[in-house]
Amino acid sequence: MAPRQKKLIESMLSDLSGPRAVEGFRKAADAFTSDATRSEASARKVLIDEGIYTKSGKLSKNYSS
Repeated sequence: MAPRQKKLIESMLSDLSGPRAVEGFRKAADAFTSDATRSEASARKVLIDEGIYTKSGKLSKNYSS
């Protein structure tokens, strides 16, 4: 890793609540949301991968009443 990149990463990690870190998180969240909601199938896959739904389409035990 180049020294410049290392310094940038260290500065971002040292202040996770700073504007640069917040903007980075916002961009990552927007990208995730765009991918996850691209289609019904991709949304279903995210919900299954996160453990909210089972592969059969039912709510997992943690989310059912």
